[in-house]
Amino acid sequence: MKKIARIAVLVLALAAVVFFGMKYLGRGPGGADGGEAAAGAGSGLDAEAEAAVPVRVTGLQRGDLPLRLSVTAETEARERAAVRNEVGGIVKHIFHHEGDRVAAGAPVMQLESREIELALRQAEANRLEKYSNFLSQYNLLVAGADTHADAMNEKKRRYEDALIKFKKGRISKDEMEKTEELLLAGMIESGTLQDEVKRCVSGLTGSEVALERARLDLERTVIRAPFPGTLSELKASAGERLAAGSEVFAIVNLASVFLKAHILETEIGRVQVGQRVRIRFISDPGRPLYGRVTALSPEIDREKKTGTVFIGFDHPGSVRAGLNAEADIEYAGIRDVLKVPRQAMLVRSNRTLVFIVENDTALWKYFEAGAGNEEEIEVKSGELQAGDRVVIEGQLTLAHQAKVKVIE
Repeated sequence: MKKIARIAVLVLALAAVVFFGMKYLGRGPGGADGGEAAAGAGSGLDAEAEAAVPVRVTGLQRGDLPLRLSVTAETEARERAAVRNEVGGIVKHIFHHEGDRVAAGAPVMQLESREIELALRQAEANRLEKYSNFLSQYNLLVAGADTHADAMNEKKRRYEDALIKFKKGRISKDEMEKTEELLLAGMIESGTLQDEVKRCVSGLTGSEVALERARLDLERTVIRAPFPGTLSELKASAGERLAAGSEVFAIVNLASVFLKAHILETEIGRVQVGQRVRIRFISDPGRPLYGRVTALSPEIDREKKTGTVFIGFDHPGSVRAGLNAEADIEYAGIRDVLKVPRQAMLVRSNRTLVFIVENDTALWKYFEAGAGNEEEIEVKSGELQAGDRVVIEGQLTLAHQAKVKVIE
């Protein structure tokens, strides 16, 4: 009996499981079907929305179309110098460093000047001694030749005036020597002490030259900027001993920066002085500058078969030397034409076309392309007209009469 009872309980439990399982399975497919139907309805709406292809457009315009010749170029500076010291010494002061802008003649570096100052004092003392000897000999000469005193005094005055002018650089060495010869000639006419006075005059002139050289050496202990510009490199340190002729700093005048471009000899005939140039630097292509052709080299490189074009900036700003750029030289132009952005143009079946947007629908329009540059193409004929909204982004996958959504 117990065995029969256990079997009955198992049968009832199995029946309950089957009952509730079938009930659950019956609801499941129905629920799934309803969910799929709802999802299907939603997918239909999404598919309709996704069918509109996002595009960007621009309005076609009429205007002048410049024809440009693109060449590679590099900036150079007309005023750039590697400055060297003319006298040796120890670096005492550095007044400016890399990146500093300095005026012409501004001191950049100073060398220790003690030895040169001593040499200057020695030269001054030597010159004073020579001048004293000259006066002594001259006074003896005048005392022994009273008849020529007035003439000799005049020659002496002229000589002293010439000596002052020579020291200030107002007369040349040849002119100074001529004045000396006139003085010596007067002394020879007097017939006395001419040899002694000649030696004194020669010694005085030599002492003047030595004195000026010592003064110049002292001035050269201060190393100055040869022109206004920006220091690009400093090659000496405070306390460093420099030999004469060492390179101490480099300077560049950014206001003198220009472009040097190379163009094929087959195209150089299109370029003329004065043509407008658009300049785009590789380091900053989104910020173009403008300039003009200032000169053409009279020679062609025999190996490269290129000519050199020099381009000046309208406003160079802070353009650096050594930058690579692309120069677009406007060698000609077409006036008042309908222009299509080059990025909008497509070629299908060997025919040029663009897509325009009307009532959120893309329509292709064939046209005959004319001259152009790297940005715009001339519309020589076709159905396009000014004001058409032409697709410039998203057109690669478009089909005729496709639904589109214009985005900003």
